[in-house]
Amino acid sequence: MQKSPLVAIDTNFPLLLAAGDDTALDALDVVRKRMRPAEILVPPTVQGELLHQAENDPDAVQRALAKKALLQLRSRWHFHPADLNSAQEAVTREAARRILFAGLLPAAEINDALVIAESAVLNSILLVSNDSHLLKADHRRLGLLFRELDLPVPLIVSPREIVWKFYR
Repeated sequence: MQKSPLVAIDTNFPLLLAAGDDTALDALDVVRKRMRPAEILVPPTVQGELLHQAENDPDAVQRALAKKALLQLRSRWHFHPADLNSAQEAVTREAARRILFAGLLPAAEINDALVIAESAVLNSILLVSNDSHLLKADHRRLGLLFRELDLPVPLIVSPREIVWKFYR
């Protein structure tokens, strides 16, 4: 039996979905139809960021979007919150540290490095993000870095890219 392809998401993707963004909704539809039966994972850092925004964001609109996204992760979009075991957490921390040390992301973008690393540890083939830092990360250098850790490299794509490249 063939395993479902795994797709990880960044925090901004469920926020876009919750806001009713047409491009994000179309991207989700494309992933569902073209990668059937894809399993869409919510990495631990993304879960934490959504929860933090839902409880603490100073912008009331952003707080409401985060709450809506959290409520709809499973019920509406059928996303699967992912957990890591202690070995996976250790590999994730090391991968994120190396991403930052190599300058693949700005030093302040610790959570972005964690999202990429978690996506790799979870064996995701795609990471859907609208974050320019993630989208600009050098995929070749990331591949070389992750090869040392025996990790796959997820392809980081925006919702717009998914729709533009794969919508037919």
